[in-house]
Amino acid sequence: MDKTALIYLAYLIAAVLFILGLKGLTHPRSAVRGNLLGALGMFVAVVATLFHQEIVRYELIIAGVIIGATIGVMLAVKIQMTAMPQLVALFNGFGGGASVLVAGAELWLSQGTETPPNTDTAVAIAASGLIGAVTFWGSLVAFAKLQEIKAFKKPYRYPGLQAINGLLMLATIGMALLCVVYPQHVLPYVGLVLLASVLGVTLVNPIGGADM
Repeated sequence: MDKTALIYLAYLIAAVLFILGLKGLTHPRSAVRGNLLGALGMFVAVVATLFHQEIVRYELIIAGVIIGATIGVMLAVKIQMTAMPQLVALFNGFGGGASVLVAGAELWLSQGTETPPNTDTAVAIAASGLIGAVTFWGSLVAFAKLQEIKAFKKPYRYPGLQAINGLLMLATIGMALLCVVYPQHVLPYVGLVLLASVLGVTLVNPIGGADM
């Protein structure tokens, strides 16, 4: 088996570990195992990516691991169990924000080259921008509700909510298609992220703090 096949096999293993990790998080008894499987999946994915192509220098990656681990340990020690839902919402949001930034960086780097991103890459960029922006802003609103911040505690509903969300979703998908059709341009991606950000807020805002 050549190097490329091994790398893609590692990506597949990482995806399976992520799925098993999420499944484990559905029950308190298996939550610790789920966290460990998810962490292992991320480790496999990062190592495979480093062997696949050098994105940044290894010193920066090691520094990021040390900083991230330090912050994680501090939060794990200091955060009360009753505040864990808020912490999970924040972590989820940061993951979505990272997806938006990584996809945007990939698109931005391609601007200086003669060949635009291929279809597979363009689809991945559009999907990352859409899901990441919805996740980021939706998770921030969820955090505010769980934290019982006064402005977000009560559900916020308005006439035509379903129709507005439907139109926003269609517009977001349309912008994502533009990202795929015109991968050499940055503006469709910016529009996609803006629309998906609004959608993330409008999807979560109608949910009350107690229901969250």
